Amino acid sequence: MKVKVKVPATSANLGPGFDVAGLAVTLYNTFVFELIENGLEIIGCPEQFCNEENMTYQAFVEGAKACGLDFKGLRIECSGDVPYTRGLGSSSTCIVAGIVGAYAFQDRYNDRQEILELATKIEGHPDNVAPAIFGGLTVSVMETDHVTTLNIPVKHDYRFVAFIPPFTLSTEKSRSVLPQILPRSDAIKNVSHLALMVASLINGYDEGLKLGFKDCLHQPYRGDLIQGFKEIMEVLENDERVLGAYLSGAGPTIMALIKAEDTKGVVRLKEELGSLIDEWQVEKLELDMRGYTCDYE
Repeated sequence: MKVKVKVPATSANLGPGFDVAGLAVTLYNTFVFELIENGLEIIGCPEQFCNEENMTYQAFVEGAKACGLDFKGLRIECSGDVPYTRGLGSSSTCIVAGIVGAYAFQDRYNDRQEILELATKIEGHPDNVAPAIFGGLTVSVMETDHVTTLNIPVKHDYRFVAFIPPFTLSTEKSRSVLPQILPRSDAIKNVSHLALMVASLINGYDEGLKLGFKDCLHQPYRGDLIQGFKEIMEVLENDERVLGAYLSGAGPTIMALIKAEDTKGVVRLKEELGSLIDEWQVEKLELDMRGYTCDYE
């Protein structure tokens, strides 16, 4: 028997929602797990990750411990379209898939809250793993031994335009530039922007999104690590049909929000950005409302 787990990409922070807010989008990684007599076989990922340090394997081991699965060997097949270290939750797809794979062999793949708790413990924060598990747009609060996650009902039909650069940016490097202390005025701005962004999405108040996505906590510092970030954000800010834009996760991907009926929005933005996004990949995505899926083969 094989277990097949499909996990969506995720876009975290959404501007001011640092380590709190995230959403799942229609870009996926797929993992197939099979218990074997002994050893570890990993197919479909770079050779340097085909060992016991593999994130998916380590998550499977932790999941097996948590759900009481005893196994001697494992084969993992990986495939998908979520780029690594680009701010689209590639590590979360690995972590969630590994845990779900282990739980599935115990017929417990739908224990989503328990899977969330373990995934957050491994990842260190819930903003990516929560939408990967529950789908849609989520906000999460992490206490010492519990994670509370709620789905935010998004009133309007939006499209998320992901500008994915040809270079990577590790989360470790991206976090290293963040200040340890924030001015009170910046903290107040971030809280107010997050509240405005969430309320605007719930109520369909599109006019509040451009301001709601603004951030004072991490984007001003991480932006310096991304070539062309300020110029790209300025173009997106000045486009009246762009509802808002933000740095996706730790970066370097930049996400812009447009209305579904703006069918030529991607073409227009490519023209406006021109040479600023040479060799960048541009994807027009929708909200994934399901989170991970699991099947048996």
